[in-house]
This record gives sequence, structure tokens and C-alpha cells, in this order.
Amino acid sequence: MVDQDPTALRKVYFDAWQKTLQNLPLTPMEAIISDIIKRHPEYQPIFSDPENFNDLQNEKFALDHNPFFHLGLHVTIAEQVGANRPLGIRPLYQRLLKKYGDQNQAEHKMMECLARILVDSFQQSNSVNEKRYLEAIRRLL
Repeated sequence: MVDQDPTALRKVYFDAWQKTLQNLPLTPMEAIISDIIKRHPEYQPIFSDPENFNDLQNEKFALDHNPFFHLGLHVTIAEQVGANRPLGIRPLYQRLLKKYGDQNQAEHKMMECLARILVDSFQQSNSVNEKRYLEAIRRLL
């Protein structure tokens, strides 16, 4: 799910949750987003009331408390696992699920690794080092 326009990207999240609340059919990506929002009740009020989101936009979310960044990392993990890219991430994910016994906890651990790798690559103006990313995930096991 790649979109450079934050407003358009945020709309995807709002639309997915609104469709969920109305029991409307979801696209595969909307189903992923809906599942993630279901696992995050703290974010549900935000996505349940898109009309009031303009008030929220004026708030500066800390990166670790930004619902869009957080959910975006979950979506990234879901896409990576679904495609098994980087190669080998799917079996690592399955092992983490067994270790933690909780999908959210396993994904949050992976997201910490992903966020660190993304920050490092951004600061060093490099592409994401998939090998280091997978090594970081392996250390969680």
C-alpha cells in the first residue's frame, strides 16, 4: 500500500473502518486495515468519527503515538508476511506468533525492528537493509 499523499492514505483507513462499522464488503487491503483497527480499541474512536478528525489533525502526534504510523507499520508487516518478502520473514513471523501467543504482541516486536531499520536507513540515506532487518527479527526468537 504505497501512497505519497497523507490525506488520501488516511482516507483509506477511515473508509475501511466505516465500512466495517456498516457491515459493508471490504477489499482485501481494507480487511487487513479493519482487522488491525479491531485489535487497537484505543484508535477506534478516531476512525469512528471522521468528521471530527480535522480537530485531531491540529494535534502533533508523537511518532510512537501516531495512529497512522502505527497502523501503517502493521500493514507493512502484513504485506511482508503475505508476500514472504524479505524472503524468510513469513516463517520468522510464524515462530514469533508461537513464542508470544498473541498476534499483536508478535507484530509489535517486529514493528520495533522495522522502525529502527527505517530510521537508520533514512539517517544514512541508504535503502533498507533487509538482511539486518531479518537478523533483528531473528534476535527476538
